[in-house]
Amino acid sequence: MCPAQVTVILPVFNGETTLARAVKSIQQQTYPHWKLLLLDDGSTDSTLKIAHSFQDCRITIISDGLHKGIVERLNQGVKLADTPYIARMDADDFSLPERLEQQIIFLENTPQVDLVGTAIHLVSPTGEVIGKRIFSTSHSGIVSKPWLKTISIAHPTWCGRTAWFKKWPYQDFSRNEDQELLLRAASSSTYSNLSTPLLEYTFKNNFYQNFQTRFSWLIVLVKYYLKRWHFIKLFLGISVFFVKIFLDFLRKLLH
Repeated sequence: MCPAQVTVILPVFNGETTLARAVKSIQQQTYPHWKLLLLDDGSTDSTLKIAHSFQDCRITIISDGLHKGIVERLNQGVKLADTPYIARMDADDFSLPERLEQQIIFLENTPQVDLVGTAIHLVSPTGEVIGKRIFSTSHSGIVSKPWLKTISIAHPTWCGRTAWFKKWPYQDFSRNEDQELLLRAASSSTYSNLSTPLLEYTFKNNFYQNFQTRFSWLIVLVKYYLKRWHFIKLFLGISVFFVKIFLDFLRKLLH
């Protein structure tokens, strides 16, 4: 059997209700040359018991009993990765069977690309498909106007070169560690997306969580644009933040 070519990094905290489905979606990949690093972040439910129930030599469980946060676990996974490629995975999402195969083929055929995502199916917490999102496939389209729409690669679909991940470690920006990394690395990297939906993304429409995520992204933009004296983009980012919060509030009132 060929050695693993891609390390799937899956951090989890108290994921007992969704973890098994997420792990099985990796086991069912048409691309067989993977290994899975399952990084438990001090779960207090039955997450570890579920993780250890998988008798699969390709799965390595990392657990120190401490709750350090997702950024610490992601960087830990990157440091441990020894394959040419790294893929991201969340414990409440589901990778469709051809995801890794299509992404690895794309990266092998497109050496100038550092990181590739995919389109996604949006699903409710109960598993109902509620929509689909297709993102730009060009780097310029992906990184265009981050103050308006963030950077258009869904983080659980990331698959990229290990050297890129090791060059650009995650920084501690709660709820936006992925977007901050993309923004910070954009001028020195090349991103792409596959237009085929290859992941089911669990969408939680929670006003308070949305507010925290939007505010965190605003902090990222403020620090980024102030450092570069991009005051017009900073003003646009702040304006968009208040418009989106107002629209979120209206939707909450109407529902």
